[in-house]
Amino acid sequence: MNNEGIKPDTRGPKNIAIILFFCALLLAGFSYQDWLQHQGGLTDSQVDTFLATPNSQGGEPTSVDDFRAFEDEVQSNKGYLIRSIGLALATICLLIGTPFLHRLNINGAYLCVAGAALGLITGVYGSYLINDSAQMHLGDAMMLTYEIWVYLCGAIMSLCLAVTALPLLNTKARMALNLHVIVVQDESE
Repeated sequence: MNNEGIKPDTRGPKNIAIILFFCALLLAGFSYQDWLQHQGGLTDSQVDTFLATPNSQGGEPTSVDDFRAFEDEVQSNKGYLIRSIGLALATICLLIGTPFLHRLNINGAYLCVAGAALGLITGVYGSYLINDSAQMHLGDAMMLTYEIWVYLCGAIMSLCLAVTALPLLNTKARMALNLHVIVVQDESE
């Protein structure tokens, strides 16, 4: 029987902090892109270029007027704005939390989890609103694209939440974050 006990894992939380830092930078890019979409959308030539590939697929094509109606609907239901602000707040939480987590401060782990949870909720809700507008105004190929975005956003942000929760769920990592944790090992096994 090993009597040394369980040793804290300091490398795991530090590696997760580094990964989350780069994830935060990606979220910042998505947030900025959604902010730009909320502010003005695409020009007519950009819309033509954007719709060329989906319209070449089978099914009902999307016209520039249909796309403009979609953009107006998304503007009114604030889908891009909700997703942009939510992902920006998630980015801020991750950017503040990752240095703390890297220094093995448990508050950094809590901040990262809060940011990922906020990103998950607002990202999926904003994507759902955008998808709702797409289902009303866009052609078949575009409807499928925006529907997939809802699932993709949910899956990626759920994965981000799972990764941020690892240091809080893993015993060795949690010991590194909170040196007051005492693990009792039953010797009768």
